[in-house]
Amino acid sequence: MTLSDVLTIAIALMVTYTMMSLLASTLQEQLSAVLSKRQKGLEAAIRGLIAPEGGEDGRLREIAEQLYGHALVSGPSPKGKPSYVPARNFTLALLTLISEGSQAESIVGLREAVGKLPEGKLRQALGTLVESAGTDLDAFRTSVDGWYNQAMDRLNGQYTRHTQVWLLGIGFLLAASLNVDTFTIVDTLMKSPQLRAEYEVKAQAWVKEGQPKPGEAPISRILSDLAPLPIGWQQCAAPVPPAPPAGAGAAASDSTAPTHCVSWERLGRGDLRLSDALTVFGWIFTAVAISFGAPFWFQLLNQLVNMRAAGPKPDAKDDKAKT
Repeated sequence: MTLSDVLTIAIALMVTYTMMSLLASTLQEQLSAVLSKRQKGLEAAIRGLIAPEGGEDGRLREIAEQLYGHALVSGPSPKGKPSYVPARNFTLALLTLISEGSQAESIVGLREAVGKLPEGKLRQALGTLVESAGTDLDAFRTSVDGWYNQAMDRLNGQYTRHTQVWLLGIGFLLAASLNVDTFTIVDTLMKSPQLRAEYEVKAQAWVKEGQPKPGEAPISRILSDLAPLPIGWQQCAAPVPPAPPAGAGAAASDSTAPTHCVSWERLGRGDLRLSDALTVFGWIFTAVAISFGAPFWFQLLNQLVNMRAAGPKPDAKDDKAKT
């Protein structure tokens, strides 16, 4: 097998992982929407800035409740549960509430309002920011924007880690339910130049269209592009035939059938084989790949396709001869 064949197999794997990651991300986003993960996380983060751990002071709890119900924060959400709040909206709503309904025209009024807040992290944070702003009201508002954005950065980091764990779990369920075994796919691609060429064309199409986002690529297309691969339980419905005799001819060596396969029918009979463990490891490998996310694999796919298209540089002598 040449280096070009290895590169084509890698491109086919990148296409597979990109499509599987898109499918997993779509399911993860739908599950998060049902469970309101983003909305609950944002609410907890905003309330935590005002009254950490629930806050023992009634005034802080009141500010937190009023802030989250403020029109600039809740927005047009019918249930008052936004999934995103701009920093300046948060700042204006908060400063209006701590100044008890009217935005002060100068920083002096806000400094007095901050000084009247109950002891706690809110007073400490705003007090530090208002003192560092001096007499510049806009600088104070910008500092509060930054304080809020830092909290959102921490929230995004937590959500990213949470998403990666969910993608790993969803990825394994998808790999097992669809029987997406990386080792079987590689084995089949090594034996089938036609399949490698088909997925090289698919890779070029995906790269030309640009990076897809979760939910934008139709699931029907993803499943259709995955169909030529040796995935799905129908590939293993029949028992694995015994190895042909040595003199059976070269036809057996040209077969693109997987070298290891697992079927529900065989497992139901209790016919377990060592190759079954390899299949499970193939599912795990696929799940780990899915957890990296579609953007990672698409970027790598883009680089490989460009490398494949570039090919070897023409010889300088040949160029002179043509001229």
